[in-house]
Amino acid sequence: KFMTPTAYVIGLIFLGLVLLTNLVVDEFVRVPRAPHLKAGPIFVVFALYYWLVTIAGIYNVWRARQRCITRTTRRRMTTTLLAFVAAPLGVFPYLLISGDAADHAVPFWLWPVIILGNLVVGFMFGILTAHLAYFGATSPDRVVRVRLFKFMARVPLTGSIVLLVYVLVSRSKPILGMPTETALGFAVVATVMLVEWAIHAYKRPLERLLQLNNDPDVYRIQRLSERLLTTNDLHQFLESVLAATCEALRTPTAFVAAITADGPKLESVVGPLTESTSLLQNADLQQIAQSNGNEHSQDVETSNLETVSGFIVWQDYWIRPLYNSSHDLMLGIFGVRKRSDQPDFSEQEEAILDTLLIQAAAALEDRILQQEVFAAVEGLLPQITALQERRSAATFGGLPTLSTPPEESSLVQDPEFNSMVRDALTHYWGGPKLTQSPLMHLQIVQKAMETHENNPTRALRSILDRAIALQKPQGERKMTTAEWILYNILELKFIQGQRVRDVARRLAMSESDLYRKQRVALE
Repeated sequence: KFMTPTAYVIGLIFLGLVLLTNLVVDEFVRVPRAPHLKAGPIFVVFALYYWLVTIAGIYNVWRARQRCITRTTRRRMTTTLLAFVAAPLGVFPYLLISGDAADHAVPFWLWPVIILGNLVVGFMFGILTAHLAYFGATSPDRVVRVRLFKFMARVPLTGSIVLLVYVLVSRSKPILGMPTETALGFAVVATVMLVEWAIHAYKRPLERLLQLNNDPDVYRIQRLSERLLTTNDLHQFLESVLAATCEALRTPTAFVAAITADGPKLESVVGPLTESTSLLQNADLQQIAQSNGNEHSQDVETSNLETVSGFIVWQDYWIRPLYNSSHDLMLGIFGVRKRSDQPDFSEQEEAILDTLLIQAAAALEDRILQQEVFAAVEGLLPQITALQERRSAATFGGLPTLSTPPEESSLVQDPEFNSMVRDALTHYWGGPKLTQSPLMHLQIVQKAMETHENNPTRALRSILDRAIALQKPQGERKMTTAEWILYNILELKFIQGQRVRDVARRLAMSESDLYRKQRVALE
């Protein structure tokens, strides 16, 4: 229990002696191409400590290997044990440089030995890193391998190539008549750019070649992520469609509104739309949405809307409903500012408009389908995360971990549990503190997802609503009575989102008193 911190403390003491005194290392020795420091009076003590710690580490890894039962864990620990020898081997090439050779150059045959030793040590450290990177990681092994590959390619490999170019160019003659300093700058910048381009261009083929990420399911998900239509992508596409509409029809304004559960929602607009704040709240437009765009609907016929040549004439706009591919559900509304009293489009303009309407409707339909995919994925994330954590622990924990049932009480008993609840309430209407809350792992939230379309955010919000409702006393609500205080604080501050000052004023208390009672309410 105390060996690890003790070893760190002793190591820091030796580091301080190296930096501040001549006890561990002494004067600087200038050997051609191999300058080094002479050993100090207590260097033998440091060397003894170094080898003792190294032997102890190797012995501990060997003991862990002896305890392994399955072939998989034994093979993993064997590789780790062999790679662990990299630390003492890393010292060997430099021990060949004797302190007595201060007046002599290092023999030529020694350099290949040193270079080969460094390459072997670097390779072994890479193997050791590749094995130890999996310990404690909740991500699958393939994800860890890919991340390690990217790091090795972008940091050590790039740095080594840039350093090699720097050394070669700095020791060469002027290139193309340029001074060495100028050529060196161009060479280093060009090397960094080319290496980064090569890593980006050949990343996926190398991953498959090295079997880092060659699962067909992963490949399909990667292709899906590259083709997703985000909200910004949708708006940009609709703006392009609307701009083309305005150019083709010679009209100053065009807009697209999506039909949502709360009514029409403006998605994109091109040109002046001064009445945008009240445009979609108009009763006639609400009737269009409720009628599913059917011009023969009773809601449309009894309204003030007029249908001419397939367009719904509404105020200063001509409107066309946007339907899904089956033409049985209205997805949105496509409107253009009218350029005359009646639609007077030519055949060519109508053909262009029909094409643009199809593209706008397809974009809205794709976005709805992707939102359903996102909701399903979001519902699976808590279970996937829990399974990955369990898988990682089982890989390196073996039987004790697998035989231990998962305990939800560990989260409830967490000292930060009240803070988790407060953070989730702070972003009650949306935000990372709610959507990424650890409370998603609670079993009660997982069960609530079944009644909330597998949406964990809605499920957690419903649990918070239920918890706040439990604080509500019976009878008529009063703002200042003691029995209503806790419920009023939670409802006003988190559900209604009122400011602390306004809540304190309504409850007739100071802000400091409000914070104290809020802590009690959260508990």
